[in-house]
Amino acid sequence: MIDKDFMQDLEDEEEQQIVEAKQQVEEEPTCSLLKDNKFLQHYQRVQEVSAYQIKDETIDASHEEYHLILRSNEYSTIIDQEILNIHKQLKDVYHKKFPELEKIIINPIEYVKIVQLIRNSVDLQAIDFSKLLSGQQVVAVNIAAKQSLVSQLSEEDISLVDQLCHKIETLDSYNQKIICYIESRMKYIAPNVSALIGTQLASKLMAAAGGIEKLANMPAGNIQVMGSVKKNMLGMSRAMHNRNTGYFGTLEIVQKASGKLQNQIVRMLATNVAKAARVDNMKTCPKGNVGEDLRIKMMKRYQKIQEPPPAKLEKPLPIPDENKKRRRGGKRFRKQKERLAMTEVRKYANRLKFGLEAEDEIKDTGIGLGMLSQGIGKVKLHIKKDKPIGLSKKLQQRLAQTKTQSGGGTGGLTSSIAFTPTQGIELVNPEPGYLSKVPDQYFNRESGFRTVLKKEREFGRQH
Repeated sequence: MIDKDFMQDLEDEEEQQIVEAKQQVEEEPTCSLLKDNKFLQHYQRVQEVSAYQIKDETIDASHEEYHLILRSNEYSTIIDQEILNIHKQLKDVYHKKFPELEKIIINPIEYVKIVQLIRNSVDLQAIDFSKLLSGQQVVAVNIAAKQSLVSQLSEEDISLVDQLCHKIETLDSYNQKIICYIESRMKYIAPNVSALIGTQLASKLMAAAGGIEKLANMPAGNIQVMGSVKKNMLGMSRAMHNRNTGYFGTLEIVQKASGKLQNQIVRMLATNVAKAARVDNMKTCPKGNVGEDLRIKMMKRYQKIQEPPPAKLEKPLPIPDENKKRRRGGKRFRKQKERLAMTEVRKYANRLKFGLEAEDEIKDTGIGLGMLSQGIGKVKLHIKKDKPIGLSKKLQQRLAQTKTQSGGGTGGLTSSIAFTPTQGIELVNPEPGYLSKVPDQYFNRESGFRTVLKKEREFGRQH
């Protein structure tokens, strides 16, 4: 076992070395790692350690290879960035020779291999690309060469292209050996996470989190967005922009999933990675059986999600019942039946006589009068004699009040207009004795103010 203070000093020194390496890549983008002695020493140390095999032992934070693995993850990321920088410079130089090649071959390693085959030749038909490219890419390269392959590069440009290709191949070989070392050790650090998502992605997640302990304490929502980079679209539309799925976007299952299912499968992966990381941190399952079980359950659930919904069954209509259904009886049902019964007027309105013109509709409603509008048929009013027409109590009370207010049996319906054979219309006083009952104190010619009449009478008596 190693002292904790010594391991802490070693970890601080490694972090400082990685920061310096990143600064060198930013300042000198053309293969600064190949000139870095610290990186070369680290690479030699990786080659020495990778020759040893660990048997029935787990690697934790106190193990000397634990920090070597974390630093190897950081260097792997730096190597990828430097390969992209050299690839950009190579495209700028070889653009003079074949400008359409960079659009057809996007992978930097494949681009370097094709450039080394073509170099400065003009006739591409004689070159065999079948070992490196697919059939569609070979056809695209030959067609693009006929259109855009015009000029040839100078000797200085060709020598620069060879140097850049050699640097990319060297860095790629270093990166492959470092990745192989990390993958060989990840099954001892995080066996369940490696069984779930693979050793390469497990190493990236552990390096980004800062160790298996920090990855185990991290929630699934934070694991889901690890490795994602926010892209500035500069006001452009995001409708056709692919989802940024972070480190999980490198998995084949995520790349093959449709846009709607990508976010869902990434959430499922992040949740299961959080579970597997906690198991690895507790060292309860060093063989990775929990990770395998989580992967099987996740794939079953994902296949269930991909299944189309069941088709809707067309249910046939039920067999009609020929027997009459039992209806509700009683007074209310009898009244409803009488109100909706077929009358003679409705019968004639629904009938049409053969051979006559079509009837007119009532204000474009589609409803006609049938034989009633043609004057055919006799409508009879049927009154049930056995059942007298009765009045409600409220209506009887209202009739009684009108009789009392009108003052007798007239009921307020009599009129003073009479028809005579000689004069036609004549006004007749229905109550001739009514005016005789009116006192003549106010409408008499001799009537006046009572005080004045009294004085006149007294004056007449005196004289």
